[in-house]
Amino acid sequence: MATTQTPTIVNETTVVTVAPTPSQLQQSGAAVSAGGTTLATGTYTYIAEESQLAAILPAPLTLTSLTWASEVVTATAAGAIGLSTGQTFTVTIAGAVPTGYNGTYTATVTGTDTFTFPLTVNPGSETSPGTYTAPYVGFLQNAATTFFAQSNSSGSPIGFYVLEIGEESTASAAITALQAWITANTPQQFYAYLVPASWDSAALNTMTGNYSSPSGQTYFFPTTTVSNLSFYAANKAVIATVPSPTQASTEHQAAVPFYNWLVNNPSASNKLAPMAYRFAFGVTPWVQQGNATNFQNILTAFGTYVGTGAEGGISNACLFRAQTMDGSQSNWWYGVDWFRIQSKQALAAAVINGSNQNPPLEYDQPGINSLLSVLQNVANSAVQFGCDLSVTVTAQTFAAYTTANPDNYQAGIYGGFAATVVGQNGFLTLTFNIDAVQFVA
Repeated sequence: MATTQTPTIVNETTVVTVAPTPSQLQQSGAAVSAGGTTLATGTYTYIAEESQLAAILPAPLTLTSLTWASEVVTATAAGAIGLSTGQTFTVTIAGAVPTGYNGTYTATVTGTDTFTFPLTVNPGSETSPGTYTAPYVGFLQNAATTFFAQSNSSGSPIGFYVLEIGEESTASAAITALQAWITANTPQQFYAYLVPASWDSAALNTMTGNYSSPSGQTYFFPTTTVSNLSFYAANKAVIATVPSPTQASTEHQAAVPFYNWLVNNPSASNKLAPMAYRFAFGVTPWVQQGNATNFQNILTAFGTYVGTGAEGGISNACLFRAQTMDGSQSNWWYGVDWFRIQSKQALAAAVINGSNQNPPLEYDQPGINSLLSVLQNVANSAVQFGCDLSVTVTAQTFAAYTTANPDNYQAGIYGGFAATVVGQNGFLTLTFNIDAVQFVA
């Protein structure tokens, strides 16, 4: 057979290697609503600034009466409130006459359609009850106010998603609905979920416990009390905040660690910092005097609270200690997750690109070596970015793995990679030993 001759001396071929889009999973979080927005059930939208939230909030709901007695107002709504008796929520009363009833308060549900809130001064007999905000509306407004206070003050403007899971009659039903949504949207849709204070319960712990394994990459930020911290004991998936008793009614203090969790974006020039003692803006810290026992109980149970840097002569509010409820430092788990997320994506991209290259990536020793180098690059970045103290990656040889797993070779399955990840921690407590010596003359 004759060979075709051309005057071309050099023939060039070009192979395109496509770079993957950087994973944004660890920068994605959602504030959960159960009927507090106009979004369709099971949908979500990104909120880049506080003003954008107003566009998805429903109109205020109608009240039928307001009655003041003994510094407490009893409000009757025109329909069911949607929370169980005894649960609390933030409510804004507007359009009432006399105007002394109007304002934002922490309300307690007392019946299907009634709630109460404290009001020291008697405004007088109500002649027009006005309107009130639905429970989840107040939660979203407060969450956004607190969240963007951190963003505006830190110079790192980021946003969050609002996830609408649909109106539910009780908090336990809403928790179940969130679990169903997460299950239906695997692989992971969001890295973190900020949940309403009214969900604080053993039921929430049961649900969040589904993500508490070492391989879990989903975290929840509930508001709780000192006594309720025990609900979340040993739960790695929870960062629980006990808000200051003197916080303003427009604050949602769990939004502070939620923001600080999402604002992390590790790189060589922006290394991952500990979560503990990060500054907090737009929130009221706990009063230090008289709360030593509360602080000890919160920290012993691995809870989180907003305090001040007074011990260091710093007046700023800051986070104490922002640990996961299993007692680990939050940035420790964040760094471990970072390596797991990035290495998974890097390996997948290498296999896909390798199938479009010449020579292609094959299931042999050179192929294993090539993928191992990909993992090593991710491991190097994990250390360089401050995510981990050290990462060691290894791979079984082609001969050893295929001999031990002959069926896997035919199926194209290789399970011989391994990594030892040592997470990065920060200082939480220091002990300074001082020896005061008195010399006798």
